[in-house]
Amino acid sequence: MSENIILIGFMGSGKDSVAKEISKNTDLTFFSMDDYIVLREKRTINNIFEESGEEYFRKIEKEILEEIENVKNVVVATGGGVVKDKKNRETLSEMGKVFYLYTSLDALKQRLSKDKTRPLIKDKNNIIKIYNERMKKGIYEFAYEKVDTSKITPEQVADRILKISKIETKTEEKSIEVYKLRTETKEYPIYIGYDILRDSKDLNMELKSDKVAIISNPVVGTLFLKETEKMLMDKGIKPLSCIIPDGEKYKNFDTIKKIFDTLLKEKMDRTSGIIALGGGVIGDMGGFVASTLKRGISLIQIPTTLIAQVDSSIGGKTGFDHPLGKNMIGTFYQPDMVLIDIKKLLTLPDKEFRNGMAEVIKYGITHDSELFGILETKQKEITNRDIMLLKDIVSRCVKIKKKIVEEDEKEEKGIREVLNYGHTIGHIIETITGYSKYSHGEAVATGMVEEAKLALKEGLLSNKDFERIEKLIERYELPSSIPDNIKREDMKNYVSQDKKVRKGKIRLPVPTGIGKIVFREVECEKFL
Repeated sequence: MSENIILIGFMGSGKDSVAKEISKNTDLTFFSMDDYIVLREKRTINNIFEESGEEYFRKIEKEILEEIENVKNVVVATGGGVVKDKKNRETLSEMGKVFYLYTSLDALKQRLSKDKTRPLIKDKNNIIKIYNERMKKGIYEFAYEKVDTSKITPEQVADRILKISKIETKTEEKSIEVYKLRTETKEYPIYIGYDILRDSKDLNMELKSDKVAIISNPVVGTLFLKETEKMLMDKGIKPLSCIIPDGEKYKNFDTIKKIFDTLLKEKMDRTSGIIALGGGVIGDMGGFVASTLKRGISLIQIPTTLIAQVDSSIGGKTGFDHPLGKNMIGTFYQPDMVLIDIKKLLTLPDKEFRNGMAEVIKYGITHDSELFGILETKQKEITNRDIMLLKDIVSRCVKIKKKIVEEDEKEEKGIREVLNYGHTIGHIIETITGYSKYSHGEAVATGMVEEAKLALKEGLLSNKDFERIEKLIERYELPSSIPDNIKREDMKNYVSQDKKVRKGKIRLPVPTGIGKIVFREVECEKFL
């Protein structure tokens, strides 16, 4: 499934109210462009206009559209002036069905007469001036459909839009799966469900603190921060938020220090807690901060990407990158709880969804031939984000990861190293390209094929199974060969830095069939 609804219109036309109503009645997630700007800039809209001016604000709007243009299954409430720019209008049209919420001038004057939050109409005479300018230019007329909101409620407007767009009503999937992960250091629940944060009373959450920091990034925060805050406030906890930039290139000590600075200024103590709300980068850094702040505070993982739901949020690995290698600095620190909400996967851009599919394919190759077969036969349903199928796939992966972590929590027995299949070469690709050119999933996909080739050369893997592995990776539009701009000789220089190296040899998991894996020791000098 994939539908986006974009709402445009003059200030006061009710875009946010209508968008929230649409979100409430469908599987679309509410996204406010103004909320995104506030989170990214860490200041109010009024302050941005006063301190940096309207030109700067319009520049931010354009940057935001470029950042979110591939987000799926959202209802976007835009700012009133975003459509002034022609390129913005083109981007909005490409994102989804654009609905123009028309409102008469008389209705707007009445709605905005006492509004003191909008910087462009502090002088109420400007309402007429700006309105006439925009109407004359016809900047709203590119919309897919026009809805007159002058004399009807937001609920009625939302109902009209839903009838026109033929968006399906909200999925009613109430079942929640609970798995208990037990290690030598901790026992904690993993919840898997659909839209489970919206009604958290079904979750047996016992938070030890009345001070909880939510670590997230601007995009994820705009989508999911408010519902996470509400979940905490419903339990009598007033949350604080720590918003950091998005992307692997920010997974470094500079960002970690900024998080520490924020939390220490807020006087977080050993009874405080952290919620890591985001993908693998947020989860790894949030976990590291929780494991080291005051020598350890409580941690809840709320993974919002496929790769985090099936892998990185479970098992307690935390850390950040170093110029000489990925995740070179970190700890093992189990969370107190993992909340996996399948609905979060609906908003992922296709590239990020494929990124997570690399880890899902990994589980099929290493442990679950039946899962591998599902990935082969149900590709269309999976890429269309079939909710029940995704829930089954995530649950399968979680159970595999859970069992491995329980048997070898800190990679001391060699069992957990099986999860590194494809990651040796994958991490080198990420490191050598500065963590910005290739996603983790793309790099790991390449690594899985390369490491399967090693098994093929040694006679451990049949040609048929190798071809199935390579073909499946390619079918999910993931790369299957080392990029031409990366030299193998350059990659060899990074092998010795791998955490799996012992006495000049690297221990690699390699497949012997679909769902079967063995370990091989390879001299670093001969690897690659």
